[in-house]
Amino acid sequence: MKKENATILFFLTRSLFFGLGISLICKYTNKDTYIGAIIGMFLGLLIILGYRHIIRSKKDKSLSQILSENKIIGIVTRIIILLGSVCLLLYTLLIYEIFVSSFLLPTTPVFMILIPWILLSIYCAWGGLTLIHRVASSLFPIGLILSILSIVSIVGNFDTYNFLPILTAKPTSLFLTIISFAGISSFPGILTLHFPSTVKNYAKYYLLSTFLVVLAIFCINGVFGEVLVNVFRFPEYMVLKQVILLDFIEKVENILSIAWAFDLFITATFSIYSIKTLVPQKHSSGITIGIIAIIAILIDRLFDFNYINELFIYYALPFVSLGFSIITILLFLFILRKKKT
Repeated sequence: MKKENATILFFLTRSLFFGLGISLICKYTNKDTYIGAIIGMFLGLLIILGYRHIIRSKKDKSLSQILSENKIIGIVTRIIILLGSVCLLLYTLLIYEIFVSSFLLPTTPVFMILIPWILLSIYCAWGGLTLIHRVASSLFPIGLILSILSIVSIVGNFDTYNFLPILTAKPTSLFLTIISFAGISSFPGILTLHFPSTVKNYAKYYLLSTFLVVLAIFCINGVFGEVLVNVFRFPEYMVLKQVILLDFIEKVENILSIAWAFDLFITATFSIYSIKTLVPQKHSSGITIGIIAIIAILIDRLFDFNYINELFIYYALPFVSLGFSIITILLFLFILRKKKT
């Protein structure tokens, strides 16, 4: 993957917003959500720049090599990144399962929904970082076009009254929106620590991805208003039901929402790759498959139409996101400082 663009980061950045992130931050500030999202985008950029600094500092070494060279602190950092990868896999599979079972295949068992998705992700993850990057590069133009098409199609349904009056959100609510957006957008970037130091356009892909998310939030609020935006479980999907292409093509929401599916797939695949890389290499395949199986069972037993458990995951997301990001960066800064001395 040397001298390649950080295309994967485009998908990672958006992955936790679908079904979780957007609806969560909209609950905090309603019609002022886009203001907090813009500020949160730049706060998240600081975390992303922290990741980029770590990636460049690795030089020609892999993440596992860096961690192996540092005994105690390396083990702690490995565990943190591994747990972060497991959390990301849990979140992406859970979002996918809830979406499919709610809108597409409501009577299909959880395992029948998850197994094909997991098998495809495992196949790509086993192919290594180069294969994941090739898949992401192939999906990028399609995902970008679908995202732009979705936003452009929704603009015609705007009602400017839904944004008035502005700046009515409480400072505490605005603060929650800012840190939530920053955490949710930057947390998947923890996986990019596997990138080689020569990766290009790292921050640019983050900004492009978050810019599209901010536009999506703006469109959702413009169409639904502060009341309806908090009613729907997947507001970014429900708003696409308003889209009519060329004045006669209806029910295109499933096609346009493929862009979000790409985000979930790339993140799930990269999470599996990260887990396989960080666990003991002698039995890496078996351990990774075991972890995936446990996650699938947890989704089936604890979260399938269990609203209380889903709410816990829902509201814990911003704190989990920021926690993993900040702790990981601080640990790596300690490792890099120790290396210099």
